[in-house]
Amino acid sequence: MARIPQNLVEEIRERVNIVDVVSPYVQLKKQGRNLFGKCPFHEERTPSFSVNEEKQIFHCFSCGRGGNVFSFLMEIENLSFPQAVAKVAPQAGVDLDEAYLDNDQNVQVDPEIKALRELYEEATKLYHHLLVNTASGEEALSYLTSRGLDEKTIDAFMLGYAPEGNILYDYFQTQKVDYQLLRKSELFVEWSDGSLHDRFANRVLFTIRDSAGHPIAFSGRKLTQNDDEPKYINSPESLLFNKSAELFNLDLAKDTIKKKKHVILFEGFMDVIAAFQAGVQNGVASMGTSLTSEQIQRLSRMTDKISISYDADMAGQKATKRALDLITQQGRLSAQIIHIPDNQDPDEYLRSNDATAFNQVLVHNVEDPVTFNLRYLQIDRNLHNQTELFSYISDALVVIATVKEPVIREQFLRQLANEFDLSYEALQDQIRPILLQKQAQRSSGATNTESGNRQKARHQSFPDNQIIKKSVTRIEKAEQILLAWMLRDNDVWLQVTNRANFSFQDVPYETLYMIAMAYREEYQQQPATDMAAFMDYVQKPELTRILASLEEIDSELFMDREQVSEYIRVISDEAPLEEKIRQLSRDIKEANQLHDHARIAQLSVEYMTVLKQKQTKNLDN
Repeated sequence: MARIPQNLVEEIRERVNIVDVVSPYVQLKKQGRNLFGKCPFHEERTPSFSVNEEKQIFHCFSCGRGGNVFSFLMEIENLSFPQAVAKVAPQAGVDLDEAYLDNDQNVQVDPEIKALRELYEEATKLYHHLLVNTASGEEALSYLTSRGLDEKTIDAFMLGYAPEGNILYDYFQTQKVDYQLLRKSELFVEWSDGSLHDRFANRVLFTIRDSAGHPIAFSGRKLTQNDDEPKYINSPESLLFNKSAELFNLDLAKDTIKKKKHVILFEGFMDVIAAFQAGVQNGVASMGTSLTSEQIQRLSRMTDKISISYDADMAGQKATKRALDLITQQGRLSAQIIHIPDNQDPDEYLRSNDATAFNQVLVHNVEDPVTFNLRYLQIDRNLHNQTELFSYISDALVVIATVKEPVIREQFLRQLANEFDLSYEALQDQIRPILLQKQAQRSSGATNTESGNRQKARHQSFPDNQIIKKSVTRIEKAEQILLAWMLRDNDVWLQVTNRANFSFQDVPYETLYMIAMAYREEYQQQPATDMAAFMDYVQKPELTRILASLEEIDSELFMDREQVSEYIRVISDEAPLEEKIRQLSRDIKEANQLHDHARIAQLSVEYMTVLKQKQTKNLDN
């Protein structure tokens, strides 16, 4: 497929009105300068989805989605960028040559990316061959079959074996592959003398593929009982592999996920593979147990329901809690938790039960998020202690207050009353102010749809007239304003880029910063004043959402050039301290759960020291 020329993309976008494209999906009404409607990407009562006809962009003030006409179609219909352009072309009166149509099989890519993909394809084939066809792979193959995997499944997932030595490096040497390409692949470890050595040795390899099926990384499980070695070694991030965005098995699962409108999130690769072999083909796993916003966004474009089936141990329960919180924040997917009987993981259960029993578990052993959170709150609490019981009741009521349906909320309150022999009426009295507070917050949010009313929602601190969600940190506010200023003002761009070693702390903003550099080089160092055009260049929906939100920043914030230095200082000086404070806070919480009093004392001293450093910096400024 040939790449659609940029001038043709711009012509198509300029010849259509985003309102005409959005209107079949959203009922829009004129309010002030913009048009508003209920967001099609999440359930809401008060319209927060805005379309700016003048700038030809959209933005939802609730879920944060945003972009131009192509971004909207990519989100709403799960299209690639070329597919979205092709869908809009007839409305623009443009006939696209068939060579530009996206068949997902022959997408033009950067030559270096193409070379790396070919390298990983060859490595995958070699490792798979060593597993299934050689004597050296017999132990690894025996391990996989003992875990219940058959030949067909081993082939489908292209599982492999990496023996001792440098067999992969030696193989590529015979192919005369460029040394620098091998370095960039992250298939090898570079020693201090510059020599390259196979990253994986004597390990079963799980092949990680992108959504198009290209191998992009490996996870190697050791076969020995050597405690000095980690159980798993994973490929580091590379030009091909971004672990925050990828999901194991998405390439094989995506069609079933779209068809069933349901995805199951497992904790381990073996869980996904065993479930797939048992006929459950809509399962994926994140890279490790920490689900990310990027992964949720990818899934939300395919489905509206997610089931979490993590391990029953403490690590699995913590991971489930983190995943639920993140899914709730995103507001697009409905979630439930699957419990495997006898505290087994899915892979273990399938080795002792058949596929029918497993499918019954997936349907019937489910728990809603509120029930899970109430149970999770009881962990590490002595509920026979009155103080801890009262603390639990207070936290539980906050959870129950998130239930929108009065009947269901009443049911949870009665369960809580019966479980601890409490007065139902007293619980009603205690939850009432929490509900009123939530109602007030929703009402306050509803005022944000009109341009004039949005003034009331602006924050009273740094800066006191910024239109940003309340959850955004001081540092991210600085990143938002500075990046927006840099994109529209060439002098500010030069002021920031002339500072040595400057970088944004949050990955999305740093990514946009790097893309903007490339954009300016391609367009003779011109500022990105046409945001819709810059969105075409960026293409990724998760980044165009940020660009759409930047357009909502009050223009008055770009008047005082002295503020540029202040934003730079906040990003460069305060962000590292904030991250250290967050990490220490997490460490202290973990030490508390382990009752490690010596470590709690040590970490508390460090925590107070960093807090004082932060306070000192604030006083100095």
